Amino acid sequence: MNFSVDFGVVQITMILLIVLGLALLVSALVKVRRVGGLRVLLGRGSAGLVLLLVAVVLLWFATLMQTFLGLSGEIKAAHVVVNEVSGQDHQLEVDLTLFGQDGEPDRRERYLVQGDQWAMQANIVELEPWVNALGFHSGYKVSRLYGQRTDGEPTTQRHIFLNGSDKDFFDDMREGEWWTKPFVRSAYGNAVIAVPGEWDVYISRDAIKVRKPD
Repeated sequence: MNFSVDFGVVQITMILLIVLGLALLVSALVKVRRVGGLRVLLGRGSAGLVLLLVAVVLLWFATLMQTFLGLSGEIKAAHVVVNEVSGQDHQLEVDLTLFGQDGEPDRRERYLVQGDQWAMQANIVELEPWVNALGFHSGYKVSRLYGQRTDGEPTTQRHIFLNGSDKDFFDDMREGEWWTKPFVRSAYGNAVIAVPGEWDVYISRDAIKVRKPD
């Protein structure tokens, strides 16, 4: 799963910035060796360094976010079929299909979940509008599956991680400053709780939700 980036004019421009920045740095060093002069190095060299810095920061951001699926509106993230287990109280069988970046089924698993209702959690990263304008999308990652009992009693089953542990994600939130703060508007976990049945799971920039299949 990769963080969604639309490869277009902006991304081509970013590559050109890297090439131009390197060209300016090399030409500045060559000219200084030939004719000398600090002015040439400060002029062309500084401009090239700035261009390289901008491009590298954007590439660094894209690398950090590559574990998140892109959000460009409302995305169908999963299809869930949940049935009560016959003869067992507070036990559900969950048939879960997760969808990939292309909207096609990516993985299908079956789980036994303790409870009368099932819950699914996702981590959502909402980007600043100017970052979206550069071709990046806000991102999400479906993170946990667990159950709840209608009588209020706690379940004893551990949460099921669907895409690896999300400890690092919440550790960053606990410190009070997201590590991509110049680019990120908000980052949070969000969950939906539903009764047994057949459901499509959707994720938008502000929530995870379920609807009956069309």
